[in-house]
Amino acid sequence: MIEYVIEEVNLFTQIKAEIRNLPSPKTELLKGVIWGSCDKLFTPAYWKFQYGLNFIEDTFNINYKLGNNIIEEVIACLLGGFGLKSELGIAAFNRLKMKNKIIPNSTFEEIKFELSQPFCLEGKNIHYRFPNQKAKYISEFLNRRDLDYIPIKNDLDLRNYLLTVKGIGPKTAAWITRNYLNSENVAIIDIHIFRACRLMGLYKENFDVQKDYAKLESLFLEFCDSINVLPSKMDALIWLHMKIGNRNAISILNQQKT
Repeated sequence: MIEYVIEEVNLFTQIKAEIRNLPSPKTELLKGVIWGSCDKLFTPAYWKFQYGLNFIEDTFNINYKLGNNIIEEVIACLLGGFGLKSELGIAAFNRLKMKNKIIPNSTFEEIKFELSQPFCLEGKNIHYRFPNQKAKYISEFLNRRDLDYIPIKNDLDLRNYLLTVKGIGPKTAAWITRNYLNSENVAIIDIHIFRACRLMGLYKENFDVQKDYAKLESLFLEFCDSINVLPSKMDALIWLHMKIGNRNAISILNQQKT
């Protein structure tokens, strides 16, 4: 009981310290972006406060890796995104790994067959979307002749290499790079991060995730630098909060349009 009370007191002290260290809500953080209040959803102050609570210790690390090597990491991330639930992408990756299909010379037909079979998630049979397209991307990647020369020593070199892989765009390339090298020089701007940055006023309404990716990434990295947080951890934190509060985020964005 004594230890429990001490833990509560320490957390309360931490909360007070985090709030006290925040600037005034009307203070400008970046051009056109104000801090806002930490008790208002999705403001810069809210994210800074949440970051402080979730990453109290600077040494706290997140294991982002999905695979045991760079080839597995590429496959795992190729199977995600495009409106797919993250749980389904992981299930598809685990099946290919279990069936020993993440190896050189795996064929399009073999991979397509595994992806076409239903997956049981939360007691329901769910079919993987785009089995043909993803099987094509994966089989072509696994049969490249340069797999032994993937640059895994430098994060930006790795990202540039990944952009030469069919099926991988800027977001997926950043995702793999962040996961595998714990890179702080890239950002994964998916729909959740995009909405969060729209709500903060960091992104303008006419920005497009596909066409303006480089600009969106640069702005996100600038935002993280301005509030002194690690982009990789802030990216993961925002993604989780926005995934859970997706309906609230969409509702607020719709209100802003009216």
